[in-house]
Amino acid sequence: MKGLNHENIDFYLLETVDSTNTFAKDKKLLKNFLIVISERQTAGRGRHGKQWYSPDSGNIYMTIKFKDKNNIPLSLIIGLLISESIESVSGKKISAGLKWPNDLLINKQKVCGILVESEIINGEIEFIVGIGINYALPKKESWWGEIGKLAKLMPREKLINSILHAIIYYAENGYPNWLAAWEKRCMHIGDELKVISNNQQDEDVGIFQGVDEKGNMLLKTSNELKSISSGECSIKGIY
Repeated sequence: MKGLNHENIDFYLLETVDSTNTFAKDKKLLKNFLIVISERQTAGRGRHGKQWYSPDSGNIYMTIKFKDKNNIPLSLIIGLLISESIESVSGKKISAGLKWPNDLLINKQKVCGILVESEIINGEIEFIVGIGINYALPKKESWWGEIGKLAKLMPREKLINSILHAIIYYAENGYPNWLAAWEKRCMHIGDELKVISNNQQDEDVGIFQGVDEKGNMLLKTSNELKSISSGECSIKGIY
């Protein structure tokens, strides 16, 4: 990868793997960063245990493992950094909006998923950040999107390189104004949303008013302003 300090990075470039996150978990973090990129996953994973469809069709499946010293919500930051990278690499010809907490959408279809996991190793937290970006899908659900014909504007290798640079820079320097930057790219600020609890038993309807410093959703219902974490619910009606 161009411009990266390879002395601080362990790279694993694979043809196939069960899951880049699982592979990264099984490897010791001997340098500042561990990066896994694969052409195909046989057991790719998304949030809430969902499967991430991962054919060998030119998509991005990668994981970066590191220790994050910044006390800000990593899941939202990663989505923000990828959105910025998409815009930068495409020369601002492609814009990917953010859906809370960390989905990226182009033309109201999901093109990128992010799975952030963590482990405590010798008293320190190691984060495993999985990123899946759809360039081409042989089959897909109606709400799945792909880069498709826009790929010429955003070559895969350049996007991978840009994302890795952005994440490493963030890990080393932080992101002081992340909240305003995230809300600027959010697709549904001020929109009425339906919020479904993870157990599918409860739901709220309210106006999405942004996020707090912890990355929790701020939802204005008819009765109150609620702060809700991504571990408690998901939102419906965006795609």
